[in-house]
Amino acid sequence: MDPTGAFATIIGLICNFKSEQRVVSDDEYKEFMQWLCDKRHKNLVDEIQSNHLLGLGLKKLFNQNHSVIVDKLNKLDNSITSIAAQVDGFKEIANAVTSNSGLSEQAISLLKQLDESGGSAFLEVESYSGKEFLMLDGKASQQLHMNEDRFIDDDLSQLCSLGLLIPDYNSSGSRLFKITRSAVALVQQIK
Repeated sequence: MDPTGAFATIIGLICNFKSEQRVVSDDEYKEFMQWLCDKRHKNLVDEIQSNHLLGLGLKKLFNQNHSVIVDKLNKLDNSITSIAAQVDGFKEIANAVTSNSGLSEQAISLLKQLDESGGSAFLEVESYSGKEFLMLDGKASQQLHMNEDRFIDDDLSQLCSLGLLIPDYNSSGSRLFKITRSAVALVQQIK
């Protein structure tokens, strides 16, 4: 199977399989494989059967409760839509299918500032004037600029839930956020 889009293809087919009105069986993996055969996805069936890790991953997924799987698929869809809304060519599609897609301008700005600095992390510092975010490394120890302070916790939460930042704490208990490869790749796509 061509690795480009393989994950998206499998997830899309799982979504289709789960969305059909069907009685949940004791062996959904077996039902899924039969469904793939019925829908003429022979190459994918062969790939699943020849890729032990892929087969085990699907079996593990299908052993979970139906509503848990559907919830996970919905969260994955929301994450993909939020990221796609930042990429030219996909932005219009993401905005058309979801009324609240994408990251805020402030969230994107935060990632861009961190990427442009060459830094890997920033620290939240409480001051008399409110929260400040300081770069820990990179070109210079500088403060990140925020234009919507009241929504920073929402933006940080969304960036972390999408895997674009890794939350942590320093030895003093202050929040620390580390940039991920996915965040850098996203910034490169939206420049």
